[in-house]
Amino acid sequence: MSQSIPLRRDKLLAAKKIAGVLFAIIFAWQFSRQVLYPALHVPDSAPLILRPILGFLTAWFFVKQAGESWKTYGLRKPDSFPGIIIWTVCLYALMWLTSTYVSEPLANWLGFQPKPSFIVYVHNNTTALIGWLAISWIVGGFIEELLFRGFILTQVSKLFSSKLVGISIGIVSQAALFGLLHLYQGLFGFVYAGITAILLGLVYVMNGRNLWPLVIAHALLDSVSMIDIYRGQ
Repeated sequence: MSQSIPLRRDKLLAAKKIAGVLFAIIFAWQFSRQVLYPALHVPDSAPLILRPILGFLTAWFFVKQAGESWKTYGLRKPDSFPGIIIWTVCLYALMWLTSTYVSEPLANWLGFQPKPSFIVYVHNNTTALIGWLAISWIVGGFIEELLFRGFILTQVSKLFSSKLVGISIGIVSQAALFGLLHLYQGLFGFVYAGITAILLGLVYVMNGRNLWPLVIAHALLDSVSMIDIYRGQ
């Protein structure tokens, strides 16, 4: 009985942290849609990057409150730099293969087509390209990986007594939320991003919860996409 009380407290604390992050994301979602983007005349097809940013800042508050650091969640010095390089290269290849041969075909089979991209204005616009490359690394690489794979997956897994069940539901939960945040691209974006997030979650668990391969591979994939848009491909 005495051992179950701390366990129950840990679950309640994890639930509180998840709820706090979700509230921050929903607030940023509504604020961007109802106030910020209309005021700036930004179209609905634009990514709502304030959502992961505010969610991340809320998660960071909980991390500091617990006396932890992001090393706890995988942003730590790798045990083997060659190992990290191998993981990164393999993950990048898997992300490309999955997007090309799984995500896009599945979304198309379901009848989901991507919405016209807001980011097409990057074409031949060097200033815009530099800005979006920075966003690709800061938001796409670091913030999204720390928030979704590092923090949310870990907190969701704490809600369950079974380690296997907790990790499995953690992977699916963070992927579903990640997909929802890409609904500005339509249901195609939900499927595409959700499947990518499942792959990232699996690799995060399999590689001993080190985030560096995920951060680098994610940012590189986004950067290549931006460069392709810039070049008109």
